[in-house]
Amino acid sequence: MAAGASEFRRKLGVSILAGFIVGGAATLVDFTVITFNRETLVHQMAGNVIAALVSTLFLLAVQLHNEELHYRFAMERAAIVSELNHHVRNAIFPLCLAVQRTGDAEALRMSSDAVERINIAMKDAATDVFALKIDYEDESRRTAA
Repeated sequence: MAAGASEFRRKLGVSILAGFIVGGAATLVDFTVITFNRETLVHQMAGNVIAALVSTLFLLAVQLHNEELHYRFAMERAAIVSELNHHVRNAIFPLCLAVQRTGDAEALRMSSDAVERINIAMKDAATDVFALKIDYEDESRRTAA
């Protein structure tokens, strides 16, 4: 929970900083270009504050949209890995039953070792996919080309 709150504070801080930069830049341009009287100054400063607020809200909206895309992408990857895990285990199950039925201790040991290697490979693949270490889609395009 604390990590999520600090991430939110960081995003909010970046957005507010961007708003100050936009407002400050607009004010700097106003002071270099416009000859001010009191009424013009009030109107320009009000416009600059509004520009700063709009830019802050816009950056927050962009960050929210990117976060939504990230979570949607992560959920799609989770669904793919889950489906792959399901199909692999369904394919292996009859083989394990056949090996158990034979009663051969060496075949049973080899079967258990193979299942354990599959478990490790599936766990490593899921970790790599979710950590974005490996993009299997790019690898499949390279091998297809």
